[in-house]
Amino acid sequence: MEQSQYYVVYRSSSTYASVKFWNALLGKPNKWNLVIDKLASLLLQLLENFHKTQVLAWRILELHILKIVSTWVICITLQEVSLMNYPLFVLWVFALPYPKLRPRASKICTVWSCVMVICKMMYQLKFVRPHNYSSNCMQNRSYYHDSLDELLQKSVLYIAPVDPADWCGGLRKCGDNVLPCLKNHLTILALMIIEVTVHHHQLFYRTQNQLTPPVTGIIFDTITREHLDDGLLSCIKYFINYSFYKFGLEVCLIVAVNVIKHRMDFYALLHGCWVIYLLHRRRRKAVAEVWPRYCSFLASVMTFQYLLCIGLPPAFCKDYLWRTSRWTIHSNLIKWLYLPDFAKKPDASFLLYDFLLLLFASLQWQVFKDENKACVRIEAGDNVEISRELDPAALSQYSPVPNFIHCRSYLDMAKVVVFGYHFWFVLCLIFITGTTRINIFCLGYLMACFYFMLFGSSLLLKPVKTILRLWDYLILYTALVIVMKNLLAIGACAYLDKLLRNHCWLIQTFGMFCTIPGYDLALPEDEKCELPENEAGIVWDAISFTFLLVQRRVFMSYYFLYVVADLKAAKILASRGAELFEVKLKKVVALRLEEEKKSLQAMRRQMELIKLKQKKFDNLKQKTPSPEETAVDQSAKEQQLLDPEEGGKKENEDKKIWWQPWVTHTSMIRAGSYYLFETDSEEEEEQGHTEKKKEESPKKKTAFQLAYEAWMSSSKSALRTRKQDETREQRKKEEQEQLRLAGEVKLEFHEEKGEISGTEENPDESESIIERIINTIKFTWVFVQALLDDTTEALNSLCKNNLDIANVLRIERCMLWREINKGKEASPDTILHYYNRKKSQQVQANPYGGNKMKGTQEDQQIPRRGTQLPHESSISRTPDEVAEEINGDEAGEKREDEDSIKEAAPEMTTPFPSYETKDYAVSPSAERSKEAGRPLNEVPAIMTASELLLNRMFHDNELEQSDKFYQSLPRSLKLGFALYNAMVSKSEMLCYFVIILNHMVSASVLTLVLPILIFLWAMLSIPRPTKFFWMMAIVYTEITVVVKYFAQFGFFPWTTKLYCGINAEEPFVLPNIVGIEKKDGYVHFDLVQLLALFFHRSILKCHGLWDSKSVNVSDTKKRRFSRSPKNQESRGDLQEDEPGLGAWHLFRHHNPSGSIFRGRKTASVNRGKTQKKEARKKWKLFRKNPINKKKLLKQKMKQLILKAKKLVIKIALQIYRPIRQFFYDIIHPEYSPVCDVYALMFLVDVINFIIVIFGYWAFGKHSAAADITESLSEDQVPEAFLVMLLIQFGTMIVDRAIYLRKTMFGKCVFQVVLVFGIHFWMFFILPGVTERRFNRNHVAQLWYLVKCVYFGLSAYQIKCGYPNRVLGNFLTKSYNFVNLFLFQGFRMVPFLTELRAVMDWVWTDTTLSLSSWICVEDLYANVFIMKCLRESEKKYPQPSGQKKKMIVKYGIGGCIVFILVCIVWFPLLLMSLVKSVAGVTNQPLDVSVTITISGYESLFTMSAQQRNLIPFSPAAYNELANQYALHPSAMQFIVNYSPEDIVLAKIKSNASLLWSISPASREAMMDELSSSTAVYINFHWTILRNASLVKNVEASGKYTVRYEEKEIREQIVQMLNGTRKEPILLPGVVPRYLRATAGAEARTAHRLQVAHSDKPQDVDKMAFFRNITIKLQQLALNSSSGQVTEWWVIQEWNPTCSGNACSKNMELIIYNDKVSPSSLGFLAGYGIVGLYMSVVLVIGKFIREFFNGISRSIMFEELPNVDRILKLCMDIFLVREIGELELEEQLFAKLIFLYRSPETMIKWTRESKKQ
Repeated sequence: MEQSQYYVVYRSSSTYASVKFWNALLGKPNKWNLVIDKLASLLLQLLENFHKTQVLAWRILELHILKIVSTWVICITLQEVSLMNYPLFVLWVFALPYPKLRPRASKICTVWSCVMVICKMMYQLKFVRPHNYSSNCMQNRSYYHDSLDELLQKSVLYIAPVDPADWCGGLRKCGDNVLPCLKNHLTILALMIIEVTVHHHQLFYRTQNQLTPPVTGIIFDTITREHLDDGLLSCIKYFINYSFYKFGLEVCLIVAVNVIKHRMDFYALLHGCWVIYLLHRRRRKAVAEVWPRYCSFLASVMTFQYLLCIGLPPAFCKDYLWRTSRWTIHSNLIKWLYLPDFAKKPDASFLLYDFLLLLFASLQWQVFKDENKACVRIEAGDNVEISRELDPAALSQYSPVPNFIHCRSYLDMAKVVVFGYHFWFVLCLIFITGTTRINIFCLGYLMACFYFMLFGSSLLLKPVKTILRLWDYLILYTALVIVMKNLLAIGACAYLDKLLRNHCWLIQTFGMFCTIPGYDLALPEDEKCELPENEAGIVWDAISFTFLLVQRRVFMSYYFLYVVADLKAAKILASRGAELFEVKLKKVVALRLEEEKKSLQAMRRQMELIKLKQKKFDNLKQKTPSPEETAVDQSAKEQQLLDPEEGGKKENEDKKIWWQPWVTHTSMIRAGSYYLFETDSEEEEEQGHTEKKKEESPKKKTAFQLAYEAWMSSSKSALRTRKQDETREQRKKEEQEQLRLAGEVKLEFHEEKGEISGTEENPDESESIIERIINTIKFTWVFVQALLDDTTEALNSLCKNNLDIANVLRIERCMLWREINKGKEASPDTILHYYNRKKSQQVQANPYGGNKMKGTQEDQQIPRRGTQLPHESSISRTPDEVAEEINGDEAGEKREDEDSIKEAAPEMTTPFPSYETKDYAVSPSAERSKEAGRPLNEVPAIMTASELLLNRMFHDNELEQSDKFYQSLPRSLKLGFALYNAMVSKSEMLCYFVIILNHMVSASVLTLVLPILIFLWAMLSIPRPTKFFWMMAIVYTEITVVVKYFAQFGFFPWTTKLYCGINAEEPFVLPNIVGIEKKDGYVHFDLVQLLALFFHRSILKCHGLWDSKSVNVSDTKKRRFSRSPKNQESRGDLQEDEPGLGAWHLFRHHNPSGSIFRGRKTASVNRGKTQKKEARKKWKLFRKNPINKKKLLKQKMKQLILKAKKLVIKIALQIYRPIRQFFYDIIHPEYSPVCDVYALMFLVDVINFIIVIFGYWAFGKHSAAADITESLSEDQVPEAFLVMLLIQFGTMIVDRAIYLRKTMFGKCVFQVVLVFGIHFWMFFILPGVTERRFNRNHVAQLWYLVKCVYFGLSAYQIKCGYPNRVLGNFLTKSYNFVNLFLFQGFRMVPFLTELRAVMDWVWTDTTLSLSSWICVEDLYANVFIMKCLRESEKKYPQPSGQKKKMIVKYGIGGCIVFILVCIVWFPLLLMSLVKSVAGVTNQPLDVSVTITISGYESLFTMSAQQRNLIPFSPAAYNELANQYALHPSAMQFIVNYSPEDIVLAKIKSNASLLWSISPASREAMMDELSSSTAVYINFHWTILRNASLVKNVEASGKYTVRYEEKEIREQIVQMLNGTRKEPILLPGVVPRYLRATAGAEARTAHRLQVAHSDKPQDVDKMAFFRNITIKLQQLALNSSSGQVTEWWVIQEWNPTCSGNACSKNMELIIYNDKVSPSSLGFLAGYGIVGLYMSVVLVIGKFIREFFNGISRSIMFEELPNVDRILKLCMDIFLVREIGELELEEQLFAKLIFLYRSPETMIKWTRESKKQ
């Protein structure tokens, strides 16, 4: 009752009531009351959600408690296989398929579990002693075969005594802890309790709330079949409710295959047979009829198998018949047959898989029953299969599902993925299944995959039964393969050792290997047959089976019919995209030609005006002639009077030569005057009248413009600007929508600035810090959004043409679909009639231009019937002239530049029917009768895709909803779609890249064919590769896969591991060079290549580019071929057979399809006639000379030879003629959308040049171990490096020459030679030179990949043709900072600018000298730089009168100051930091010391190496620091070194060399020591370092001590005489601390010489110079030589002790300075002074020149507007290319005079008044 009250109170509560309650409780409301109210409402919502979750959890538990209980009970019974558990197993096995047994099964299970618990507890009593009644079976052995040892080791009968209680009920002693023995059955009892609790809880809940239980086992009560298509969330809920109801049958089949995969035994074979039988029945009703028998079979087999697992009681000591008979049965075969056995028991865990199958089969049996209930069908929908005879043509009449093709929601997008693309995903999966395993079965997968890939699209267009029948065959084949592999498991698991010895080919063919654990495989060690361990198993078969079933359900769905209908519509429009593309291309070509003609006419007109003015100027001069001129004129007049004819001829000659014959080239270019600029104002007025453009609305600012505004002003201002842009866009959309609804086509938008500015806030308002932070965060988010928008817009503009075509085709497919819905037959004429009807209605509705259409400039009037180019009203030309110019130009494909197209064809609103013609003044019915039967490419008013979208005539609600949905997508999804569209637009490039990548990885002959065909066929095809090429590529790839697949079988010799290990890296071994070697992933790239090809094929079909039909031209506008008679004869057949064919076809011969083996029928007929004639002739000869058979035989042989010769010639001509015609059409096109990609080609060549330089070692045999810097430093140039360098540079020069001369023939020849040469060298010569395979040479792979980019660009250049103007740098095409920086970098490369200028001058026709040419190039470069700067100032303006922000000043100025300071102090910083920060430790390798007495042989020489050189540890370093802590100078020295820089050198006491002094020197030494007043002791040291770190390997030093004490001299003399045996003490000889610098001198570390006390401890620690003891050690007289062996022993004296034990070995502590690393050694080697002289001063000079030269360059660099100068330079380039060399001279003279005249320069560079 309490719970029910809680529910009632909870359900009656609401947010409003809680608010009233808290207000009444707290009195007058305040803000705290509101907070409490909000918290209370949130608490109630939380409680409500918790209650819903609780109800959901109970419902889920109710639905699945039976499955949980039954599965858990079965698992427990399988863990304890015993006779007493058998009732539990049988109960639940039969309770699943038979629901009536379930309540009784629960009760019986509860009782029997209690009995089992009691029995186990009673068995634990002490009086129960198992050993008293256990059986010992060792004595009852009767075997007749050799398996006795195995049985004695593994059989239960003989391992230990047998307890019968274990077999009976799993009863065993548990020791002190009984609970583990009882846990299983106690768990069963707990499950029974949970089941009862769940049942009673749900019963109570429904009774209390007056609820009825659901009809089916669903979770969401409110979701039915009607809600499936409402949205993605409703769809997910529906499938949570009814997923098994819909797909239970497929799930059961998949689980059955899973059982087979895990078992692979006899019973798995039975399951496989059942699967095949069920699949064979095909129809769902037929399967439902046998399903009860299938469930009964599963239950019966499971109970029988459990009995087999229990087996006979082992206490009887009787083994099974197959163990005691005379016929040997292998243990593995017993396991496969699942027979009971005491040595190898059946695996009971297999029954768990069987139980899961039974569980799903039982659920499916219930589904079959529910399908016949009306209430279930109403809620869940029916499972009736669609008719196999259905055709999508009548889909609208019977389809119960909505159309999803146009994607109006996320659910529609998911449907498109599933129903549109799942078919291809399944085929890819089948391909992977076929190629992952190498056996004969997988070959069938490959064949099926290739068949469906090639013909799947056509099969989908047929009725469902066609593809369904083939698909069922494939599913049956998959099931059959699974069953066959299961059957072959007998040999793989039981008799594998015998098959290895005798039938290795069988193992390799069928991929036999035992994959199930538990089998004892005795494999011979010395067997040569390799096991296919990775080729066995049915995992991939099961995966393929799963997805094949899913795809079968897709085929049987009503949704799939919409996909088929869309494919049919796409097939009807197979060539529509090609037509739209061609129309667009031809119009762009026409616009380009018109612009060039207008520009040239304007220049000529301007030059003519200049000439006229100059003539007037000269005539004025002639009126007042000079005396010399008067004399010349007088003589000329006299001569003319004497001979008037000669005078007239001379005058005519003078007019022909030039109107100023005394003018030379030099005087001409320097004779510029003001009259050259007098016509510019007139020209501008003409341009102003002819080019009146509409004022464009302000554009939306980009992300970087917003960032610039935020940088210059504030984040708040940038946010305000963004808001204004969004408001403007929203208003524009609303107005467009209103006008569209009102029926207006003309759209004009005027933005009132006052409205927006009126809403602006005051920009001068001050912001607080918090507001700034908030605005900054907001602006960051807005900037990210704007950046995503800009990226999406840029990607969409990149593929605008493809998007427009796709949208037009989508609309036209919708038109066809609407006609199909009306019961009409769809065809291209349907769209033609629709367009004509709409246009006729527009003409009749307003024949005087009331209805307006948008279009480009050339579409202001509709052309006459059959024409392909419209009239142009704004240009004074006839349509015939337009057509002639277009047809006379070159043909090709154009990469359109959007900006140039917008400038050339601005949008205009013109009257649609503003023409007078009789063709369109007719009724729609009459027009339809006229146009009936005409193809779609003959639409009277041919418009491009963008124009059709702009003048949209067809409207559909679904399309509009789809457009709105795509517009409402989040920005990330829009960006994803933009990326996908970009990939779609360049899908052929994706194919090319994948093919080249596959060839790079494989590097074989098989993959070499396609790359060559790409560069010499596909990329040269106009306008795109034909479908013949793509089908050839697909078929060839499939053949390659099959060849590679067959080569992977293990019975081939090259597939063995030994062969692969030996020949894997050999380049010219046959399997390697062909590409059939054994390796992992041998077809991975082939699969990617196939996917790319089929993806491209689907794109072509979807965009109407699969078939090509050229737009026909009217008879009056066909091109008149003016070629040589020979060419006309060769092309006569073409002109007769195909009068309207354009230049877009691949082959131009009498065979339009392009096949070289067409016409076989006619050839065979002719051949038959000739054979009859020859037979008659032979018969006549035979009758005349019946005896002479030899002559007949000779004649017959000659005839056969002649026939063979003719056949060979004919085949050769059939191959040669299409190829010749192909290249002829490329070289002589009809018209050409020109392009200029030489810059990119040059860039690619430069990249290859760099690769050759830095990776030259990859192109030689033994060059890999060499170093290029070392070779060049030794003045040795490697041959491989030189050859590659020269070849690369030579090809660049040749390519530049061809580009400048614009010779298409030379370019084609160069392309063919280069493609074949590079491929032959890279894949056949280079591997032989380097002795490495190409795919192991990564540098060569990179070089080839970059070269392929060059080949692609070169082919594109050939296809499109060269432009008329090829001069001018490619970086100067647009004016922005990116081009500016790249252009400046280009000019900084040494010799590049000069080399380019000289080559351009050499290979270009011009009147200019080289110096004048370079002058023009330099002027053009400077003008371009100024243009970029002016454009950036316009794009990122700065308000006037605004001071520079502090962040700008400190950001820019601070960086400059920092850089200048760094440059000034660079040497000091470098020298100090290079060693301390980046320095390398320079520890000594050897320390040698020598002690001598001045003037005599050294007394002592010793060195310390390796172990005697000990680096300081951190502890020793800290101790040293503590020792000198009170001495600042010493500490300053110590802290400069790290512990690893300090080395302790231990010098041993005994000299390394004997003291070899002559007796005379010894006597002289003693005399000198006795008589002298002082003795000098020298201590030398030498330190040896690593030669790779420092230049000075050795560093040495010396310290000398002078002793004046007589006692020391006398002791030394006594030591030499041999009278003294005790050591001599020499104070202060050895310096303890040394410093090793990078130089050649090692000095003492004198800064560690500090003052200290005389205490022995302080002396021992702090003394800098150490005392030593010396002693001359002697041995006994050498009997052989008669000499005394002696050497010196020198030790360091320890002052802290006394006696002989105070001496020890000498120790030197060496401080090693760090050295600069090798990478910075070239800088550090100069030193501080050298760096200042070589680096700092040079940089300072450049900076000073920059600052000093500003004032002198103001006149030429601070020009406000450089557009006129830029146009003048472009005009010079244009007239030079056209060949108007006289005009070039005049324009150059004009340019020179402009720079000579400051006044003219100022006038010419003023900003216009409008600006």
